[in-house]
Amino acid sequence: MIKHFHYYSITAILFMMAVNTQAQFSISGEFRTRAEARNGYRNLSSEDKNTAYLISQRSRAQLYYQKDWLKTGLSFQDIRLWGDETVFNSTGVFGDNGSVELNEAWVQFMFRKHANLKIGRQYFEYDDSRLLSIRNWSNNTLSYDACLFQYEVSQISFDLAISYNNQTDNLFGNPYIASKMKTLNFARAAYAINKQFTASLITVSSGFHKNDSSEVLYLRQSLGTYLTYNSHHLNTWGSFYYQFGRNVKGIKVSAWNFNYRADYRFDKLSLGAGFTALSGDDQSNQSSDNLFDLLYGTRHKFLGYMDYFNNVPKSTANGGLNDVFAVVDYAVTPRLHLTAEYHNFSLNRQVPDATTAPVTDFLKSQLGNEVDLWFNLKFNKVVGLSGGYSFMLPGKSLEKLQNIPVGESKFSSWAWLQLTVKPEFFNSGDTK
Repeated sequence: MIKHFHYYSITAILFMMAVNTQAQFSISGEFRTRAEARNGYRNLSSEDKNTAYLISQRSRAQLYYQKDWLKTGLSFQDIRLWGDETVFNSTGVFGDNGSVELNEAWVQFMFRKHANLKIGRQYFEYDDSRLLSIRNWSNNTLSYDACLFQYEVSQISFDLAISYNNQTDNLFGNPYIASKMKTLNFARAAYAINKQFTASLITVSSGFHKNDSSEVLYLRQSLGTYLTYNSHHLNTWGSFYYQFGRNVKGIKVSAWNFNYRADYRFDKLSLGAGFTALSGDDQSNQSSDNLFDLLYGTRHKFLGYMDYFNNVPKSTANGGLNDVFAVVDYAVTPRLHLTAEYHNFSLNRQVPDATTAPVTDFLKSQLGNEVDLWFNLKFNKVVGLSGGYSFMLPGKSLEKLQNIPVGESKFSSWAWLQLTVKPEFFNSGDTK
């Protein structure tokens, strides 16, 4: 950790040396600590399982610089569970071997006020976050090594990104680990029709190699649209995505995803409802992949806080997912919100019942009902506290998919409490 501290110190000094009256430079941090009691988080609980108690922490340092036509960003983070250190003795802990990672590292060139080019490790977050997001609930989050070109004028914006990854510094050829994304490319256009209505189109091309030694590249294409309408009381949006091309096994893809949500606010009270549908595999047609791939999109925000469906192929046996939900939000004060959310999950397509022999029956479509209760309290711009309690009421099909005898799962719940502190250590533009 000492060598990391020296590196950060030198980096900060070099940034500050570059600062003058025309430049802007800031150093900020994030300290996020989350305590959890897991007795059914992601997996159903049963009589032979005990509650897991744990505390995790994300510590992040962020350095941003801007002068004239140039911007740069650096972000480092340390992710840990309390007590997971690998260097320790009986009287205390010393740390880990290389636990600090690079989260952001980019440079951005701006051209004629309307266009810019951003190169390096960066975040991608677009529209309803279904295909591209940072997955901020995860302590690690997601960042991407890519080149991003952006153009914006009046009511129109256009984004174009390309990437190409390698595992080693090759002298010949371009093999890559088949389980890692070889390339991610996308184009997105958005148009603000008026103050209430916006529309966007996006196409994403993600590629994986056939195997670890092959250079055969399979590309999955995703094409979709996102529409929003916002008025004084009503906020509503919908999106539709279609996937084609080939999956990681080279099988042809034909899959879709449809989402809709509407929220209406009555002063302090807001009522919302919507649904998500992720297409699943057609059991009568094994020559085509009909399971929609959420790619790098957010799961936790949309598919229940208990994360039962973070991995849709595994959790539904490739059956896809339907989610009908309702939300109630109450603003006790401008800084304190209380929220309750209900989800009804079901399979999108028929899934064979693997618990029968021979396998001749299909699982019932109903998977379960989840209730999420949480609060969000902002003490000020720096300190925030949030927490919640969730429980899952599973159907027989969910028990079977998780290899638990029908009726033998016990009440599955999860509680969490999270403290987030985001201080700004230095800002050259601060006049106070």
